[in-house]
Amino acid sequence: MILNTIRKTISDYGLINRGESVLVALSGGADSVCLTHALCALKNEIGITVSAAHVNHGIRGEEADRDEEFARQFTKSLGIEFYSVKLDIPAEAKENGVSEETAGRNARYAFFDDLCRKYGIDKIATAHNKNDNAETIAMNFIRGSTVRGLGGIPRLRGNIIRPLLDVSRAEIERYCSENKLEYVTDSTNLSCDYTRNKVRNILIPLVEREFNSSFTETVTKNAVLAAEDSAYIDKTARTEYDRLVKDGRAEIKELMSLDAAVRRRIVYYMLSEASGTKSGIGAAYVKNALSLAEKQSGASADFPHGVKLRNEYGFLVAEKHAEEKAPFEYTLKIGKNYIPELLSAITVTPADKRERDGAVYLSASEGDKIVIRSRRTGDVFRPSGMTGSKKVKEYFINEKIPRNMRPLVPIIEINGVIAAVGKRVDRRFLFTDKGIKIEFSDIREVEV
Repeated sequence: MILNTIRKTISDYGLINRGESVLVALSGGADSVCLTHALCALKNEIGITVSAAHVNHGIRGEEADRDEEFARQFTKSLGIEFYSVKLDIPAEAKENGVSEETAGRNARYAFFDDLCRKYGIDKIATAHNKNDNAETIAMNFIRGSTVRGLGGIPRLRGNIIRPLLDVSRAEIERYCSENKLEYVTDSTNLSCDYTRNKVRNILIPLVEREFNSSFTETVTKNAVLAAEDSAYIDKTARTEYDRLVKDGRAEIKELMSLDAAVRRRIVYYMLSEASGTKSGIGAAYVKNALSLAEKQSGASADFPHGVKLRNEYGFLVAEKHAEEKAPFEYTLKIGKNYIPELLSAITVTPADKRERDGAVYLSASEGDKIVIRSRRTGDVFRPSGMTGSKKVKEYFINEKIPRNMRPLVPIIEINGVIAAVGKRVDRRFLFTDKGIKIEFSDIREVEV
């Protein structure tokens, strides 16, 4: 029975804790309808609250609108909260130079993350099942993958959970039939324009027909073993990474002295840390990156997401191409100030006491000129809790702030003197009993 399998998966992998809230990614298909219904059936037993979110990708016209309305009515029948957003994924894919599949996935998770922040939701539940896992493993193998990729889809990654990963598609359809649950079918799933659909509709049926009728079961069982092996290598490699890599730089001699499996992971971490994402960094890229370590100083190569790797005087260095950002400077007034370069609203209010609210409190008087600006070469301040002065550049390095994020750390000046770098206050402007409070908030809005 599916409910027993879901209970066991949740328990074995610690997917949900009692008292947490779960947002289900509800497309309207059989998988997500089953997951939403099952979690609602279990919510009182395991002590959780359930809501659902739907993304209309703007690809299938009336059919997509039908799916959105179906999802809305389905959640209404279950008595749970429903959120939706309509996007133009083809336009986003074209603008960002990626496939519609990638653009859609990125947009979905961005929407879910925004909902979690806005409403304090703990977990995002996706309806990936055993067949999806087999497809993913097959795709990873075809493209070239390490043991990590052969471990398949993780049941838990950050705040994302997959309670159906031990349930087959046939079991899901049976559950829907037994519980008289209707669902919609996405016509694009029948098309072989997408790689996953080719694997689902052509490759796996061929393998099951000609070679192994239990392929899905076999490959997902093997994936558990691969994932356990991968976790062990990860733990070892992460320890070595923390020891060896500083500010995106690894000493080549030490790196190459490590076991091959460990050094591959370390280079993978370097590429993913520099790019800010793990997406698209396959085994072939890691192999090419390691080949640089065997070349002469000065050799370099470009990698996905604008990352450049270079051999520099005995060090392998990974960094993202710095985007040229126009410098900015604004004089802050009491009240709300919008800083488009930071995608932030800065609220300044007088303060006569300090609260533990994450705001920046500074000693300032009425009439002081308060400026927020981008960093400049040679910037120096006197960080609270430290002696002497420190260059802002050195502070960024010590705090391990990625290079590509440094232009987004605001500098606050009072009467021409740096008073704070981000939320680190200059000790000359430490708040005592009177001054100003500066709050930062994101101005990006998501239509819900």
